[in-house]
Amino acid sequence: MGRLKDKVAVITGGASGIGEATVKLFIAEGAKVAFSDQDNQRGIALSKEIKSSGSDVLFVNAKMELEDQALSFVKRGADYFGQIDILVNNVAIRMFQTVVEASEESWDRILSVNVKSYAFCAKAAIPLMSKSGGGSIINVASNYAFIAGINTVQYDTTKSAITGLTRGMARSHSEEGIRVNAVCPGPTYTHYHMKRAKNAGVNEKEFKEEFARPLMINRPGTPEEIAACILFLASDESSFVTGSFLLADGGQTAM
Repeated sequence: MGRLKDKVAVITGGASGIGEATVKLFIAEGAKVAFSDQDNQRGIALSKEIKSSGSDVLFVNAKMELEDQALSFVKRGADYFGQIDILVNNVAIRMFQTVVEASEESWDRILSVNVKSYAFCAKAAIPLMSKSGGGSIINVASNYAFIAGINTVQYDTTKSAITGLTRGMARSHSEEGIRVNAVCPGPTYTHYHMKRAKNAGVNEKEFKEEFARPLMINRPGTPEEIAACILFLASDESSFVTGSFLLADGGQTAM
C-alpha cells in the first residue's frame, strides 16, 4: 500500500529533473498526478510513458508565472481527479548576473517564475484543499536561500523569498488543516546540468567532481533523492511538520 494512496497531487515543472522524479515517485506511491511544464514535447513523452505502465496522469502545457494559466492548471487537476490533496511548487529558472548586470526585465522574469508562480498555484489549491479537510503544500526552494551562490544573486533572492512565503502560508492556513513546507536542495545533477556541462565542453565526470567540491557528501544529489524528501513532506508521515525547511544539500550549508 503506497504512502500516497487515494491522494491527488498537482506538480509544476514536472517534465524533467526533480519534477519528473517526483511525478514518478508519487505515482509509484499510489497518488494520482496532474503535472505542468512549458516543455510540451517532454511533458507528452512522460505522460505517455506513465500511461503505458497502466497509471493515469494529466499533463498540462502551461506557464505558471501567468496567473490565469496557473489557476486553470490547478482547477483542471481538481476537475480531472475530483480533489487536490498535495501541491508541489517546483518550477524555477536561474540567471547568472550580478545585481549591477541585472535588468528590470530579468528581475521581472525570475520573480514571476520563481516566486509569483508558487503564490498563484497556492491561491488556486488552498480553497480546494480547505474544502476537503486539508492538504500539504511543498515548495521547492534551495539551500541558496541560506548561503550565497556564485553569481546567482537573483536566484538566491527568489529562493529566500520562498522561505518567507512558506512560513506565511503555513501560519495563515494551519487551522484549515493545510501544512506548508519547503525542500531546499543543494547541488543536484539533473538534465539541466548535463546540458550545462556539454555547453561548457566539460566531461560529465569532471563536472560532477567540481559540482560536489563544497559538499560533505562527495557527490551531487540525484533528482530521486530530492523527490524522496518531497514525498516525506507530502505524506502523513510528516503530519506534525509545517512551516519548516528540509535541507537536502549533502551538508553544504552546514559547512
